[in-house]
Amino acid sequence: MRTIPVHIISGFLGSGKTTAIIRLLEQKQSDECWAIVVNEFGKISIDGQTLQSKSASSSVFDIVGGCICCSAKLYLKENLEKIIETKSFDRIIIEPSGLGGIEMVTEIVATIPNLELMPVICMVDITAFGHLKFQRNLIYQSQIRMADRIVFSKCDLTETPKQFNELLETFKSLFPGKLFCFTNMDIQVLFSPEIATDRSLAGTNPSFIPAHHLNDSNYVEYAFEFEGNRIMDAGELEKCCSGNPAVIRAKGNIHTKNGWKLFNYTLSGSHTEPCLEQNTNKLVVIAEKSSFELSEFRKKLFF
Repeated sequence: MRTIPVHIISGFLGSGKTTAIIRLLEQKQSDECWAIVVNEFGKISIDGQTLQSKSASSSVFDIVGGCICCSAKLYLKENLEKIIETKSFDRIIIEPSGLGGIEMVTEIVATIPNLELMPVICMVDITAFGHLKFQRNLIYQSQIRMADRIVFSKCDLTETPKQFNELLETFKSLFPGKLFCFTNMDIQVLFSPEIATDRSLAGTNPSFIPAHHLNDSNYVEYAFEFEGNRIMDAGELEKCCSGNPAVIRAKGNIHTKNGWKLFNYTLSGSHTEPCLEQNTNKLVVIAEKSSFELSEFRKKLFF
């Protein structure tokens, strides 16, 4: 029986999962057709739209409005069964929500005989280890501990080789068992030989809390939409986000004086890149529910 290899590319909010998948799509063999399953915490699929525009020879399946590791897990199974029925895909890439673990995802894949789970990849923003908020986040810790391969992103944002080495040492001290790390996403990362993580033993670590006990209930997502002819300033938008300590992620398609841009904000900063023209400005903001003041953020958003 032919089986389809399944690669899970996990990682916390803003760790670079979508960018990594785009790089993989650019490197894949032209005669292969991949299925990309994208799960977004919010109801607007910014990442799904971005991937669809970059994957002419592959198909993107969106699962929005909840994490596939909990509230949207049934949609994941339905999508995987649909992919199998088409019998035209050579490989499946799953991008879980940045607020989700991978236990549920791996269990669902394991229940489908036609699928073969490959070593799980976790994208890790190397600059995040300068933020105690990330270091202490249980979902973040779980994603790293449950992964087979670690790929560091945003290495170019470190100011000096010394700073990079210091951040790397911090990572090693927090996760001493993670020996197989990569500093960029290359297609060979999918096939690099190594011993996979034994997830059945992961819970024996006293500091480890399985993802079954974690959920996205501590976070809130808001979607803002403005008329398409309104000109947005990416710099002011970053100030708006960075000025609110509850905001941990923002992304969207904005109309700037230099054309339409995909805006991405994380705690390590923001960047923009060209995107297709849109009908409206759209921005998705994810924040810590306990300390986010919507009215105050909205006032600053209308800069």
